[in-house]
Amino acid sequence: MKKFVILVVGLMMVATVGQAASPRKVVNVKKKLKKKEVVVEDPRIAQMLASTQQIMFIDSMVVNKRNFMRHIPLSADAGFVEQNDSMGQFTNELRDHRLSVMFDAKDSACHIYQSDYIANTWTNPVRVEGISESSAIYPFLMPDGITLYYAQKGENSIGGYDLFVTRYDSDSGAFLRPENIGMPFSSTANDYFYAIDEVNNLGYFVTDRHQPADTVCIYIFEPNPTRKVYQSEAYSEQQLRELADIRHIADTWTDNLQYRQAKARLDEAKLKTRNTAKSNVPQSELEQLRHQAEVLEKALLLARNYYARASKNERQSLRSEILNSEKELETLQLEIRRAEKASHNAQYKNNH
Repeated sequence: MKKFVILVVGLMMVATVGQAASPRKVVNVKKKLKKKEVVVEDPRIAQMLASTQQIMFIDSMVVNKRNFMRHIPLSADAGFVEQNDSMGQFTNELRDHRLSVMFDAKDSACHIYQSDYIANTWTNPVRVEGISESSAIYPFLMPDGITLYYAQKGENSIGGYDLFVTRYDSDSGAFLRPENIGMPFSSTANDYFYAIDEVNNLGYFVTDRHQPADTVCIYIFEPNPTRKVYQSEAYSEQQLRELADIRHIADTWTDNLQYRQAKARLDEAKLKTRNTAKSNVPQSELEQLRHQAEVLEKALLLARNYYARASKNERQSLRSEILNSEKELETLQLEIRRAEKASHNAQYKNNH
């Protein structure tokens, strides 16, 4: 009997020890949890956020990516833009200078080429040097013939395509080093096109951020005469991110009168574009000559005004350009008088 009691007590002690030790075994066999991947944000994004431009966005529209250019009502003085195989082509208001995008199989990238209309034909396209070694698309040249905007992807962009600006240096005969124009225009998405219409004082900007496949959003904004940025200390980081990402365009309507005036200009620009498309009537020779003379006079005025503050080397180049432009303007004015006389004679015959 004593042996039996001792045996039972011994078994109970073993069971108790086993129960006490069992949690340790569970700990030892517990599987290790997978570590969450930490996404490190590009440090350039924080820098861009701190200098986000304060822009008033008037309107926006979502359109098909393959033909978004047809929805941008640029005035004729701003030039003419085309999709050109979804890469972009720009022709100036005089229709004698063109920037086209072409694919180069050597480096599998798109590059901007320029050509001029001389003696009733376009010269062979020549690559614009100094812009980028990576893909560049959708160029837009301002009427000053100096300021160039375009989209580019590569190591200098924070997403897919970002928007860049560069300026032509007459001394070197090349464009200066391009600069990313920053937020809210550049983003981690694809930002394709940027243009300023000085006649209507409106800007157009195209991006695929927050859009389904094969669509883009065209934002219409009012350009600032000088660069304005949000004062970062007056906004939380979340507010700045929403402004930089253009979450709600109504958040940018800080001046109701300014907004209404800009909206009216946009509506008028759209109406002119629709009427032009409906009429589809080509300009007469006289209208074309008058328009060319008007544009040339504006360019001459800009060149003469700049001549006073230009450097010695710039003056030498400008002097030649001004003289050539003056001769060209004289020729145009003679052609205008000839066309006016021909038009007057034609009207006289029709009335008699």
